[in-house]
Amino acid sequence: MMTIRPFEPTDQEYATRVAIHNAVWPAEPTTIDYMRFRDRVWPQEYFIQRLVAEVNGQIVATANYCETHWSYRPGKYDIRINVHPDHQGQGIGRAIYDHMMAELAKRPGTLTMLTSLTQEDRPAVIRFLTNRGFQQQMRFPSSALAVDQFDPTPFAGAVHRMTTRGIHIATLAELQQRDPDWQAHVWELDCTCTLDEPLPDAFSPPTLAQYIAEELETPSFLPEAWFMALDGDRYVGMAVLYKDFADPDHLQAGFTAVRREYRRLGIATALKLRAIDFAKQYGAKRITTGNEEHNPMYQINLRLGFQPLPAKLAFQKELPSDA
Repeated sequence: MMTIRPFEPTDQEYATRVAIHNAVWPAEPTTIDYMRFRDRVWPQEYFIQRLVAEVNGQIVATANYCETHWSYRPGKYDIRINVHPDHQGQGIGRAIYDHMMAELAKRPGTLTMLTSLTQEDRPAVIRFLTNRGFQQQMRFPSSALAVDQFDPTPFAGAVHRMTTRGIHIATLAELQQRDPDWQAHVWELDCTCTLDEPLPDAFSPPTLAQYIAEELETPSFLPEAWFMALDGDRYVGMAVLYKDFADPDHLQAGFTAVRREYRRLGIATALKLRAIDFAKQYGAKRITTGNEEHNPMYQINLRLGFQPLPAKLAFQKELPSDA
């Protein structure tokens, strides 16, 4: 017998939730501490419901459905379902989806859109979504760099072009010591550049407090691996690395971006070079990242030697007003 119920934030259920995530996404493992952190910093003004599915008393799947605070519009919800590989193909995902839809129908207002995310090497999940009316909106290739095989020599010209324009690079660890407003400056740069990033739907910038909580107070934060390009005191570009507690040989590249008026000066490449050099000194064996397939940053990563991995696929389902 299967039961679908709300997730209980106990140590045991967090451990089970992490185990299922890591079984479904083995290339992107997480930890209990990090999952607790992500739950803790969820902005309380936005709805989220976390679920588990039990079969004969054993949790075999986890799921959540939530308002998309990163791209908000009324009636828009993101859904995620993780069924343990040992229990896939048994109708569990279908039952969870039907449960979600029934619960969403009870929510205030009109349900207007559903979004979800999967990976291109998961045909069963793609069929699951398309059979329910979801359509692919964007493709986000992942890629990885073997740090010890990287040769920076061919890219020295990018650093020269940047420095001749008076642009220099500092880490957040350095800026924390001399800029009392470093958090606000990073937040403003990140939000401004994200508005230019290819995304499935319009970006909803976080508040400064939310950005600090999610990005600058995360356990993965490495201030010495946040590289900021500056024109005088103005923050004009950034490249970010996060530590991975589940895999000490790995660093995750976060946002790399440059203000529109400072592009084509070699800044993004120079920032990437600093990040790769840091990874080498840190002892990381690889860096992974992801980009929308038409984003010029993806081509920069490929030129630097990042090798393509299976892409993430963003899906959405528009709902009629009487849904």
